[in-house]
Amino acid sequence: MQMLKPRSVIVAIAASLVLAAWGSADAQMRPASAELVRATGRVDVLPKGQTNWTAAAVGARLVEGDQIRAMAASAADLTLPDGSTILIAENTRFAVQKLDYDTASRDRDATFHVVAGKVRAQVSQAAVSLVRARQSNFNISTPNGVAAVRGTILISAYNPATQETLTFVFPSPGQAASSARVTFVNRNGQAVTITAGNFVRQVGNQPPGAPTPVTSLPASEQAAVQTAQNQATLGSTDLITIGVVLPTAEQTQNLVGPAIGTPGPSNPIQTISNPLPGGNTGGCNGCGQDVKNNPKPAPPPAQVCPGTQQPPCEPIDTSRRTARPPICASPPCE
Repeated sequence: MQMLKPRSVIVAIAASLVLAAWGSADAQMRPASAELVRATGRVDVLPKGQTNWTAAAVGARLVEGDQIRAMAASAADLTLPDGSTILIAENTRFAVQKLDYDTASRDRDATFHVVAGKVRAQVSQAAVSLVRARQSNFNISTPNGVAAVRGTILISAYNPATQETLTFVFPSPGQAASSARVTFVNRNGQAVTITAGNFVRQVGNQPPGAPTPVTSLPASEQAAVQTAQNQATLGSTDLITIGVVLPTAEQTQNLVGPAIGTPGPSNPIQTISNPLPGGNTGGCNGCGQDVKNNPKPAPPPAQVCPGTQQPPCEPIDTSRRTARPPICASPPCE
């Protein structure tokens, strides 16, 4: 049998490590872009670092730091590398905070921001299983908070005049309603899990409201929710002001991370959720606990102490206990 020299073994190990590193590098996510596939009316883009809006053309690609707006009676559609789509309604300003994608594994890291207006995001069904298995990210924020999407249809609307965020959730075509859910986290770290057919209203720094069925809205509003109609932010100065505050992708992820993972003492989570059968509607620990299905444990029974003691009872020292004296009719007993 031929023996390998130590030097040969070292070279072989080094070569294998280099090949593994190359393979890992090829599997990493890389910066990607969102393509503008439809534009009606006045649609403009503001590239990162620029100070002038320019008319957008179909085929334009938005990368990290770019912004897009649709003015009155206008709309735009974006497609993402994983097949997800985003509708930008009229009177809306929208920013790409981060967009990374791995073509091999289809992992993604996507973070967006609604400055003003309304967007409808349909997360690709092909990526839903990867979101669960690989923990890919898809977040849409407003100045009030962040919506973490788990693969469904999300409508996110923000009105700067009222500081109101509305978050609607619907199942994607072919998706079970029970699996359609979004977690909204406000800037104070208070979270609510929203399931299909419900919406949440959140204002300023207040906690998110309880999920409400979309069917409780007037019929005309229900019909307009998923369309490009949006009159709420018509004439908003945030549509035209160049300098607006945009959170970074890291800030967004730091806010939503504890809510979809394990809350810590520095990130208290207020869980308000619409219950489903089973009592747990959330995708995070403790989210959506239904009080009826998970009642508080009964208090322990009251203590009964020997003799004249009152609770809490003193422990009985059995080591010092003496034998009970004999009992007879007329002591001393024999």
